[in-house]
Amino acid sequence: MMQRGLMLSLLVSLVSLTAFSQQPKKKKDRFPSYFGLTAAPIFGSNFIGSKSTSFQDTTLLSTTSFTQKTGFTFGASVRIGITKLISIETGLYQVRRNFDVDMSYPDSNVFGNKRLSFVNYDIPINALFYVQLSERWYMNAALGLSIVHYPSDVRDSILPGGKYLLQMEGRRVERTHFASGAGIGFEFRTKKAGTFYFGGSAKIPFRPIFLGVGFVKKSGSANDIISVGRVNGSYFSIEARYYLPTFKQKGEQFKPGPIEQ
Repeated sequence: MMQRGLMLSLLVSLVSLTAFSQQPKKKKDRFPSYFGLTAAPIFGSNFIGSKSTSFQDTTLLSTTSFTQKTGFTFGASVRIGITKLISIETGLYQVRRNFDVDMSYPDSNVFGNKRLSFVNYDIPINALFYVQLSERWYMNAALGLSIVHYPSDVRDSILPGGKYLLQMEGRRVERTHFASGAGIGFEFRTKKAGTFYFGGSAKIPFRPIFLGVGFVKKSGSANDIISVGRVNGSYFSIEARYYLPTFKQKGEQFKPGPIEQ
């Protein structure tokens, strides 16, 4: 509940920031800000990190493998105009990485597979650079950093049969750390309907996001067979975004000046 409350508070702050930035401005402040929503599938890739990580206990030959599958991210963002072709963008996103975990203990003919989902919250700070292609079409490139928070570890287990229990864990290396990000895409801007964006991006953590741990427990024994390794968690995403239109306030506006008595 605390995590949901924090996410809601940050989202309200983003909306308030956008509303404030869209209040009547002086003539020289003609570059508006936008509030947008994003949804995107994410994919692991060996081009920017290890999609699959395997580690083994060399004595007992138990093996655990974490393979990143399709996940998703969604959230809200605020784009702040600096010039006509440069903006700063920040926001709040939830990212869910899904991993297939395979465990094997060949000496005892024990094998198992399980899906683990690892969730984090992402606050990106990106610089956006635009190239205007036509009156309404733009291409943009993004580059920046993200503050990434992991609220909890994950754990699951299966009973493959007999006296064995297989247990898989993802243990956070740190609660909060940083990642680099870059993206490129195209957007279609309209005055009344808003802005529609489609593109791709990559996220690369500065360090592994968690320790993958595999346990093989045998009933009646106090010993666990353990295999441990670091999981990178880099990913690509294909993003669809929508930015709300900005509206000029109608009617007579307050003009700054001396207060008349």
